[in-house]
Amino acid sequence: MVKCPWLGFCLVAALSGVAFSQGRPNVIFVMPDDISHNAFSYYNPNGPRTPNIDKLAEQSVRLTDFHVSPTCSPTRGALMTGRFNDVAGVWHTVFGRYQLRADEITMADVFKANGYATGLFFKWHLGDNYPFRPKDRGFEYVAWTKGGGTGQQPDYWGNTNNSASIWVNDSLVKMTDEEDGIKGAFTTNFFFNRAMEFMDENIQKNKPFFAYIPTATAHSPHCMPPDARDGIKAITGTVENIDKNMGRLIKFLDDRGIAKNTLLIFTTDNGSSTFLRGGKGSHYDGGTRVPCFVRWENGNLGGDGKGRDFTPLTAHIDWLPTFMDILGFADVPNRPEKLKIHGQSFKPFLDAAPSNDPAEYKNRAVTIVNMRTENVEKFKQLSVKKDIWEGHAITHKWRLVRKDRNSNWELYDVLTDEVQAKDVIGNSANDVIVAELQKEYEKWWALVKERSDEYTRIILGHPSEPETRLNSHDFHNTYIWNQGNVASGAKGSEFIAIEFEKPGTYYFDLRRWPKEIEDQTTLTTAAPDRVFGSRRNPVALAITSARLKIWNGDKIYVDEKKDADPKADGVNFTVENLPKGPAFIQTWFYNASGDVEGAVYYNYARPEKITKEN
Repeated sequence: MVKCPWLGFCLVAALSGVAFSQGRPNVIFVMPDDISHNAFSYYNPNGPRTPNIDKLAEQSVRLTDFHVSPTCSPTRGALMTGRFNDVAGVWHTVFGRYQLRADEITMADVFKANGYATGLFFKWHLGDNYPFRPKDRGFEYVAWTKGGGTGQQPDYWGNTNNSASIWVNDSLVKMTDEEDGIKGAFTTNFFFNRAMEFMDENIQKNKPFFAYIPTATAHSPHCMPPDARDGIKAITGTVENIDKNMGRLIKFLDDRGIAKNTLLIFTTDNGSSTFLRGGKGSHYDGGTRVPCFVRWENGNLGGDGKGRDFTPLTAHIDWLPTFMDILGFADVPNRPEKLKIHGQSFKPFLDAAPSNDPAEYKNRAVTIVNMRTENVEKFKQLSVKKDIWEGHAITHKWRLVRKDRNSNWELYDVLTDEVQAKDVIGNSANDVIVAELQKEYEKWWALVKERSDEYTRIILGHPSEPETRLNSHDFHNTYIWNQGNVASGAKGSEFIAIEFEKPGTYYFDLRRWPKEIEDQTTLTTAAPDRVFGSRRNPVALAITSARLKIWNGDKIYVDEKKDADPKADGVNFTVENLPKGPAFIQTWFYNASGDVEGAVYYNYARPEKITKEN
């Protein structure tokens, strides 16, 4: 008997008639931003033209009741960990509440531990500084924009989807028109090109790969792709460009001879442009239920003429345990109990034998909320979802929803009321399921509360990031999140949670503008060009002084104010004897009247002296 080191894969291979000699399957996970059912002509013949995605849908196992979180970072946090995103510290897209806790174990960690090459292409949105960057979280190849997409405040200044400088494995690369078969330069083209280069490298090494391609397109602001057909809106052109890149990817897999043994998943990150109730940011199904297509021909999942609908409740938290189950992965060693995976594998439901479908999965409920607050709030925009089974048939698909603590509970059965138009909470026949789902919510809330008072802290002075740029995007409880806010001089100041890697002297350079345009600006002059879709020119600020405060608890390490040189790029502070460990930092700019002027949008911090060369 030949022993198989990848037992799970051998089992799948045996069941599906696949020879083990063909190797472990590659995995590609594609997830565009801010689009849903109506963006694809498979669902909406009058919408954007998406023939390649439509064909993929026809060839796939289609998860018809697949749910994500209602906004960007929360979906990514849940997908990457297999855990409720709020429990993992991710319940917003700003305020530092989008940074995935440093001790969380990611999908990339698991793939890497099991011998796969790992690559991230485009939108990460789970932290821009150490220890939250994708390269700190298991990804070996990283091509990305910072923040939540092009033109957001942490991103390279002036980036748009038509013109961008992009970080590829820590090198800044200017996007150009490449020979990829699509007219012009566009971010989606660029990142698919890098993804296919990554795949080619690993094909040559005969190494299986996990390519995670979460595009920041079609998040606003929308730019018209150079390849767009005449007479359409920019968002339509953006969706159709995504489709062309999916077509290129599928052809690439065919040309390389790996299509049949590649597990290809296509989904989106939150509801939007959908026929369901609600949209992005909604706790109704229109905010959470999105298309999800799965094709792996060698695993008996789809193929020509083999597409089918898969109706059980599934969610973003289920993909990691499902991958582990299908691929026979061992978990990372010594996973702590506090980091237990919350999702469940739906692999047993993917075959034709209902007798092996686990009761535990059938009986589970999934809670998804739209928190988007500085601190977690009970009953904030929640939905508890659960299927009811009789034998092998689903007889109800319940949704228990609530807007906030001051509103009433609502109950819908989306099996018969897909658009959630008829609230049946008042029917006493449903009292038992209401009580059950309320109990499930309380279990979820208890998990969230265990660590909800913790801050995710950017670490200063770590060798992996010699200089840290602290961004206004990460101010707690203050919205200054895109470059348009910076250009317009948006006013605000709040703290950022940090940690000093080592004790000693640290240097801080407080700036209005980022370093990449320091040859065009000073503290008191305006940047030359409009950004982030703004119709207004950037404005100058009358900055005359700056203030820096660092503290932890009752201990204030520094609270200093300094005059500003209006011709300088920033105001520099040197702080001695800072202790190793957690702290909070807050900064201000002031005008001659002593009023707050704009904000310190960029604060460059390091434990070495600042010089012009740095």
